[in-house]
Amino acid sequence: MTSPAPIAPEHLPRTLALVSLLGVLVLGVAVLGQTALASAAALTPRFAIDGGRDWTNDRLVAIGDRGWSPFFEPGVVVWDGGSIIGGYKASPGMEFPTQTLRLVSHPVTSFASWSKAAPLADMLGQAPLEVDARYRADADADVCVAMGGGGDLSLGREPSLVHDDLAAYCLGRRAAGFQVVVLTLLPRREPAEFEAARQALNELVRANWASYADGLADIAADVRVGEPFDDLDLKYYQSDALHPNDAGYAVMASVAAPVLNQLPWRSSDCEVRFRNSAGAWTEWLPYAARFSWLLGRGDGSHTVAVEYRAGAGVTVGAADRIGLDTVRPVTKAPAAARVRRGRLVTLEYRIVDVAPCGPEARSVTIKVRNGAGTLVKRITLTRRRVNERLGASFTVPSTWRPGTYVYTVYATDNAGNTQAKAGSNTLTVR
Repeated sequence: MTSPAPIAPEHLPRTLALVSLLGVLVLGVAVLGQTALASAAALTPRFAIDGGRDWTNDRLVAIGDRGWSPFFEPGVVVWDGGSIIGGYKASPGMEFPTQTLRLVSHPVTSFASWSKAAPLADMLGQAPLEVDARYRADADADVCVAMGGGGDLSLGREPSLVHDDLAAYCLGRRAAGFQVVVLTLLPRREPAEFEAARQALNELVRANWASYADGLADIAADVRVGEPFDDLDLKYYQSDALHPNDAGYAVMASVAAPVLNQLPWRSSDCEVRFRNSAGAWTEWLPYAARFSWLLGRGDGSHTVAVEYRAGAGVTVGAADRIGLDTVRPVTKAPAAARVRRGRLVTLEYRIVDVAPCGPEARSVTIKVRNGAGTLVKRITLTRRRVNERLGASFTVPSTWRPGTYVYTVYATDNAGNTQAKAGSNTLTVR
């Protein structure tokens, strides 16, 4: 596989511009030497411990904001083109865009705009609604990935004219605020004239992409999927000799993802540092949407603080709390129960847990087994208070045989600890 093409060197990177205006933080983005106002104040960060959970039973936790920082939101990636962009007949989750984003090191919101054949006239006409409207001024990056021209060549259009339309499409998306990554075209069996036209168009794209796009994903240069007659190789293509299969889409993703990662992202100019309450700050670290973090010792409430800065400039702080609980609960079944078949019975139970547990257990499960040990009834309950005598009721089926049954109580507390000991008692059915 050939290396991905570099980012156009003459294009100034999109950089974060932060200024203080009468005490109000103003967030902007510099594009080609001009600063466009993005928002009148810092965004509200969504910094959280373990995705915002209240309790944990492990000191090692995940912390981060999932791309929602004070300076930017998750990036936007819009995919535009024909059925290959749409992942025609790919297995679920194996489409080209999906596989590519697994390799992209930034949280993004993804949108697809595609149609069969996707002639460039259609792409140009639909782009204001299908692509440009997805632009978000506060996004980490706004990227359009375009694969166009194949439908036009199949209709016999001249490669030079197709290239002109492709360039116009890309320039239009850049004017709307997007960085554009353009893809070269893959081979196909029919019509017979397509291959020569494809080669000609791809050469035009390779020679000129930097004048209208921000990156080139040259998938046609990959020897597994891009050379003449590769479309007949069932290792990477479907039997229609047109659409890649899951493995072929994976090859495309391996070429496209590095190009997306090399684009300028606002987060590349952002740093973060962390500390536990009353602890020392870490050094400033390159921004990431997620970090692993070790809470302080001891059960109870723990606070993790974060500070963000962009370009070594304005600093914005946030924090989140989580309860650490490593004590396992104990369940009790304090009373035996007796019931006639077809009647309502209540099975009493209690969840014993000590501080710093939450006031409720996450879930309770009661299992009833007959004399042979066969499970005949399962009751699942959620959000049940601890350290109180409670009951779970059900109607005993008339088909149950008279005799002695055993019910056992299981519980998981809010931190995820399961019971250290499960309480059991008898249920006599007459």
